[in-house]
Amino acid sequence: MKKSKLLELLGLDKIIESLQKLLEVRIAMIREEIEETVAEKLAKILPILLVVSTMTLLVLFASLTLAFYLAEILDSYVAGFGIVALFYFLLTLVFYFLKDSKAVQERFRKEVNRPVKED
Repeated sequence: MKKSKLLELLGLDKIIESLQKLLEVRIAMIREEIEETVAEKLAKILPILLVVSTMTLLVLFASLTLAFYLAEILDSYVAGFGIVALFYFLLTLVFYFLKDSKAVQERFRKEVNRPVKED
């Protein structure tokens, strides 16, 4: 009781209320900034994910088509699918040996740090 009257006399109760409201507003602003930033990042990432998933399906079906075509030409499913598998194995080896290349790492770093064009 004494404490609240003392705060009232000194005008500190209004200052405390103002500080509490200021803190609540600041927290709300920070929350909105975070939500806005997350929304912007998702808006940039989602189209990329759609393109990547579509390209993955394209490669998958193109590989199956090529394997069946080669199987028909060679008259052997094993040979047709084996050639396609060998191609992907060789591609994997190339990527494996290039992963430690400084030139590739530097180029990748430049591409990742390149600013995205705003429409």
